[in-house]
Amino acid sequence: MFSRLSKSTRVLIAFASVYLMWGSTYLAIHVAGEHLPVPVVSGTRSLVSAVLIALICLLTGKNMSVPKDERWKLVLIGLLFMSANNMLLTWGETMMPSGFASLIVSTLPIMIALMEMALPGGDALNKRGWAGTLLGTVGITVLVWPSLHHHAVAGETTRPLLGTFVLLGAAFSFAVGSVLSRRFRFKADTFVATGWQIGSAGIFNMSLAIVTGGLHRAVWTWHGVEAIVYLSVFGSLCGLVAFTYLLQNVAVTKVSTYAFVNPVIAVLLGVVLLGEKMGSTEVLGMGIIVCSVAMVVYSRVDRGKREIVGMAGDAVE
Repeated sequence: MFSRLSKSTRVLIAFASVYLMWGSTYLAIHVAGEHLPVPVVSGTRSLVSAVLIALICLLTGKNMSVPKDERWKLVLIGLLFMSANNMLLTWGETMMPSGFASLIVSTLPIMIALMEMALPGGDALNKRGWAGTLLGTVGITVLVWPSLHHHAVAGETTRPLLGTFVLLGAAFSFAVGSVLSRRFRFKADTFVATGWQIGSAGIFNMSLAIVTGGLHRAVWTWHGVEAIVYLSVFGSLCGLVAFTYLLQNVAVTKVSTYAFVNPVIAVLLGVVLLGEKMGSTEVLGMGIIVCSVAMVVYSRVDRGKREIVGMAGDAVE
């Protein structure tokens, strides 16, 4: 049915899917983290997504095998994307509002740009890129300062500060994975490679949940299960398919808008559905971060290095 639609309609649906699904994953992660231990959330959603991918490959006759020399690389990328990144993000959202979390993690393209600049054969940032990087630092400070000040007055400075560093760690782990993934240049089918990455991370995450006793302590509530199902189906599977379609049919300059649209959607959903509140200073910080990411993204595109923008989108929130 989707194939019968006009290309412009398919593109519109794909954009709506990436914007809404990935923007809403922060809300679902927040809900899941409130009901279940972090490793259980990450392990369950990864395993469910991997099973769905395997079933699709089975039904479509797609071979799930990958070159032997790429297996360890896919496992490494999977652990960076869906273990370190996902678990740190879930943990960070237990300490920070989901809207704040999305804005802090949206600095991911900036981190990738800085890593690429430092590595041999990487791209140097132009003036716009450097300005965006500095502006992003200012934006994070403005965003979290009211919360830090409030807790400092109350004698509680740990959670917002720790939450900020945890979320930056989540973005950093995904940035490392993105840079490595670009350099590995996988020959395996993209959909199959994604299944290997998510599946290996799911096994690791669930093993960690068992070893730490998280699976034993887990109390399965309807809200927790619903959040995990949503993350598995819409965040990991449908969102990734829509994003891949856009990369193949739309200019990357347009696709990259997800980097600063998703946080806005996450903030609005947090305010409407979770009752999260944002003051004028925090709204200013949100605007600064969105602008800074846009500056860095488009500075990279201007230099003709479009791949780095695409890599940032493989983040399965």
